[in-house]
Amino acid sequence: MKQQKTPKETKGDKTRQRILETASALMAEKGPDGVSMREISAKLKITKPVLYYYFKDKDELIRASFTEGTKHFEELNMEIKDSGLTLEQKLERIFSNHLAFIRRYPDMPKCALKIIASPSEGVLSQMHREFKTNNRAALRRMLEEENLPRRAAEDIIHMVGAVLAHFMIEAREFGAASLDKSLPARLAGIITRGSRGLKAALVILLLSPLLAKAQAAGLSVDSAVDLAMKNNTSVANAERSRLIYKEKILEYWGGVYPQLSASAQYTRNIEKSSIFFGGKKITMGLDNSYAASLDLNQVLWAGGKVHTGITMAGIYSDSSSEQLRAAKNTVKKAVTQLYYSVLLSKAMADIQKETLELARQHLATIEAQYKQGLASDLAVLRQKVEVSNNEPAVTQNQNYYELGLLSLKNLLGMEPDAPLALSGSMGCAAQSAPALETLYAKAMASRPEYRLADLQKRLAFENITIERAGHYPYLGAYATKQFQGQTNGGFPGADERTWSLSAGLRLSLPLFSGGAVVSKVKQAELELAIAGENLKNTGRELKIAVKKAWLEQNEAAQRLASQETAVQTARTALAATELRFRNGLAGQLDLNDATLALNRAQTLYTQAQHDVCEAAAELAWAVGE
Repeated sequence: MKQQKTPKETKGDKTRQRILETASALMAEKGPDGVSMREISAKLKITKPVLYYYFKDKDELIRASFTEGTKHFEELNMEIKDSGLTLEQKLERIFSNHLAFIRRYPDMPKCALKIIASPSEGVLSQMHREFKTNNRAALRRMLEEENLPRRAAEDIIHMVGAVLAHFMIEAREFGAASLDKSLPARLAGIITRGSRGLKAALVILLLSPLLAKAQAAGLSVDSAVDLAMKNNTSVANAERSRLIYKEKILEYWGGVYPQLSASAQYTRNIEKSSIFFGGKKITMGLDNSYAASLDLNQVLWAGGKVHTGITMAGIYSDSSSEQLRAAKNTVKKAVTQLYYSVLLSKAMADIQKETLELARQHLATIEAQYKQGLASDLAVLRQKVEVSNNEPAVTQNQNYYELGLLSLKNLLGMEPDAPLALSGSMGCAAQSAPALETLYAKAMASRPEYRLADLQKRLAFENITIERAGHYPYLGAYATKQFQGQTNGGFPGADERTWSLSAGLRLSLPLFSGGAVVSKVKQAELELAIAGENLKNTGRELKIAVKKAWLEQNEAAQRLASQETAVQTARTALAATELRFRNGLAGQLDLNDATLALNRAQTLYTQAQHDVCEAAAELAWAVGE
């Protein structure tokens, strides 16, 4: 039988493999989001157009690297399937394979943990979820052969995942050598015995010293918003105001309940008072005088003031809740938009770095041609000027990035020198917004500013009742129990003290106030008219904000769609121009024009990505989300 030959590895295959290995190493060190195509091309000493020949974009390169790095799992699944091994042997083989892979590729845990901590909406997180789902399905199929209870099988799946995560974290923090080679066998034994007899809780207790959680590699946009909600000053103050008005309700309810008070008085008559009666001087009082009273007062009717006061306190409480919601929505929008602005600055800095790197690579090519007598010294000088002209833009955009981070820290309530890394990306989906009428209705129902204006109108209406109460009588009930006593000794005896009890109604009827009450009622009615106009105006401004955000989102989405292919076209054009330039078929001006075209295409595309994210945040705020 003729032996089948192994396909010969071409130069292109080797280059592709080198790209994957370099990309994996860089992504393991900095995280996939922290590595640019420019860095990868610089590390490989190839131009970016060559890099894009093998991988059309960064997402494709990440996917290829991820697939390459997870091949051993697929191979392992095939190896242990129908192998006749016991459950303990299969688990040991899984753990040993994973540990060996970590030792073979020491940078893998760094990259894997950063992929796990990546934003949920990104391509990295999606790949991780797909990989996790597929491997759990394979493990579940393997456990079906063991005739385990379903609960035990699911517990084993979770514990296997915890052990693999522990391996990565330990290797990341202390190196792969810190993991004992006998650990896979010991852990497989613990899990197997637990599934057969021990309680699941005991197994987890035995494993707990070995397990840990991966730490987030950076701050996602959702995490930034959550952090701002905890630390932002305006949100904190709005929350305190809400609590104040909740207490106001209790305060107004205090006017409904009876008011009970007690008082006591002791008097020492140092020089007693006297009166003259029939020409004789009569001394009054004894040395010590005691008095005490217990008073009860209850409002029966006050022209509606008490009930209206309680109603107004409830409205104030609702207003403070809406103010808190408005503060949170505003901070959410501000944090989200600033977050994407910082990412934009970083992306712009990366674009300028790439342009500068291309200019330097072109300078090296021209200098090589100059040494060969194929280019003039003027061409070299012209390209050096091109390099110098690109350098300030890199510094400027990097400074914009640092300033943006500083502003974001302020919004998040962080200290200026506190470390902050962002893990998100400007990968917002360019979705078409719903119909305007739908958005208008949603905004009217959800925007706290509109609810606040409506509550202000209700307050103005209730205030009219308060002011009109000045025309009505006040009716209250009271009861008083009093004690009096006098003595020349210590405390009054039975014959020296007395008690009294009285109760009654108190009616107060306003007769004339000089027109003050009438004036107050008219003022309240005018305030109601003003509140009504403010409500209408708020609704109009709200619709304007919604439509403006709707238009901006549609425009940004259309711009992004039109720019998606422009960058790739510009890269292809630059690669072709570089090849023509090296072959003497294109001039230096053509080369620099192609570089500038790529820079412009990248800038417009990146700006469109940012604008889609910013417009989405603006529209979400406009409709009250």
